[in-house]
Order: sequence, then structure tokens, then C-alpha cells
Amino acid sequence: MNKILKKYVLTFMSAMLFSSGLLMVVPKAHASETNASDHITQRSQIAYQQALYADQVSNEGQVGIQGVKSKAVVKVGQLLRAGGDKVIDAARTFNIIDASTAKTFKNNSKKIGNWLKNFENAGKDAATMVRNQLPGFLRDNTKMGKGTAENISIAVSWAIRMADILFL
Repeated sequence: MNKILKKYVLTFMSAMLFSSGLLMVVPKAHASETNASDHITQRSQIAYQQALYADQVSNEGQVGIQGVKSKAVVKVGQLLRAGGDKVIDAARTFNIIDASTAKTFKNNSKKIGNWLKNFENAGKDAATMVRNQLPGFLRDNTKMGKGTAENISIAVSWAIRMADILFL
């Protein structure tokens, strides 16, 4: 089963890399047609979106969560609350974490899975938000060190991104 999963994921990742390489080669003819007013409009839209994003940040630097439910976060959270074996095995297979980090991850998987419920409505930014906030949560609520907490947050963020790709 593990070999089949690995072969499937590697095939999928290869196809994604190949297709993204093809898209980079295609010339963008419309880029030369952009005039100054379009540029100003785009800049003002970006400034507006940044202002909205800044309003979501609380005094403690934690991002407020609003938006569409992320199927990827829901699924990764369910897997972690169920023991986390599938997520941890996938992270080990792709060398995201080592054996000692995997053991610590396994021991804290239910706690992390329950914490991920806070990010189910984060939408497309969920992986980045989890990556930034999980190390602090782990250091505050467990006895693990900073490096281990960082590695586990990288693995959880990676799992959310991979699940997001599968649920497109």
C-alpha cells in the first residue's frame, strides 16, 4: 500500500512540475497591452486587500480566521486526531521529518489535530497560518524544543498543502 501511495504521489508531483514548466514557456502577449490606468487600478486593489488583511491581525499577531472551510485542514485534523499514522508516514516517506521527530509528532498528534480545528475556516491561507502559529502552540503546551516544534509545523503545513492539491 505504501509503495502504491508513493508511486501515485511521485507521478502526480512529476505531472504538476511538468505542466508548470510548460506554462512558464507560454509568452504573455497581454502584458505589453497594460496601460497606466490598469496599473494604478491594480495597485489600489492590492492596497485595499492589504488593508483588509491588516484588520484581521489581532494585537497578539494571531491572524483572525474567517472564510471558506478548508477540506484539507479538516482532513489532516481528522487524520491527526485518529492517531496521525498516515500523515506521519507520508512525512517520513518524503523525508520531511526524521524518526525522533516522528515519534514526538505521534505522541502529540491528537493535541495538534484538535488545535487544527481553529483553522478549518482559514481557506487557502491555512497552511501558512498553521506553519507560523503551530511552533508557538507546541512550545507553550508541550515540553518539546523549538527545533522539534518547527519541524512538526513544517510537516503539518506540508500535509495541508498536499491535501489541498488532492482536493482541488
